Amino acid sequence: MLRIIENWPSLRSLASMDLQSLMRSLRSQDKKSVQNQRADSHAERPSRLDRLLEQDEVSEDIQIANGWSTERKSPNVNIIRNGLVGKRRPVAKSTDCMFGRIGYTSGLHVWIIQWPVECRGTHAVVGVATESMQNLHTSGYCSLVGSDTESWGWDIVRSRCFHNKKEATYPMWLGPHDKFTIPDEFSVVLDMDEGTLGFIVNGYYLGIAFTGLKGKKLYPVISTVWGNVEIGIRYTAYMQPGPLLLRESCRKIIRSHSGKKRIRKLVNDACLPLVLKDYLLN
Repeated sequence: MLRIIENWPSLRSLASMDLQSLMRSLRSQDKKSVQNQRADSHAERPSRLDRLLEQDEVSEDIQIANGWSTERKSPNVNIIRNGLVGKRRPVAKSTDCMFGRIGYTSGLHVWIIQWPVECRGTHAVVGVATESMQNLHTSGYCSLVGSDTESWGWDIVRSRCFHNKKEATYPMWLGPHDKFTIPDEFSVVLDMDEGTLGFIVNGYYLGIAFTGLKGKKLYPVISTVWGNVEIGIRYTAYMQPGPLLLRESCRKIIRSHSGKKRIRKLVNDACLPLVLKDYLLN
């Protein structure tokens, strides 16, 4: 996204001058104010996510290797199409899980979930879990992923996040009466270096859904209640641990110091190229 700036010295110089004034504005706030705004800061996206999304998708062999497991699943689920699709059989009053084949301990990972809107029912949960998650099937309808200490899930029907039977609204900016429809395809973003889980919908990162995941080995997982639903998984990209680029470090510092209440006004008031404003705001 910032290749335009990186390749145009004069434009980069102009951007640098106004970025300096932006940083001076941030530093002019008293220390207490900055600390308070950090506590209420904008949900930060993984620092290397933009660079990762610029990469080509991985090969089909890697996608298959990172598909659904034929072993770690509910007995009511069949894995088809080389592990890229899981199909739940029409069993009444049942909630069923399927696991990914590979667990992740480090790096930044993105995979796409393909789940038709009309085939979700009352509970449709997407997330991650450790191999210690025991219940891959239960009677009745529930958000099975996120019901214990070993799983973290986002219910894409009710826009609620679940972990250890605790829940919260996600995305966080949704109001109590807002409706948010998740399309047939969306992306899961797992950053094992920072220990966070988030989601991308229609090209927009919705913010961090879960933190505190660092040091674990986590697998993709879903739970479903809909009969004959076919749920696809397509692992698209990964990036191993490494240093941030200069642009990524600058973005992280600016956003962490400004907070969500000030970032939009500060950036919009600055004399910056639109592509740079978009990079700082999204």
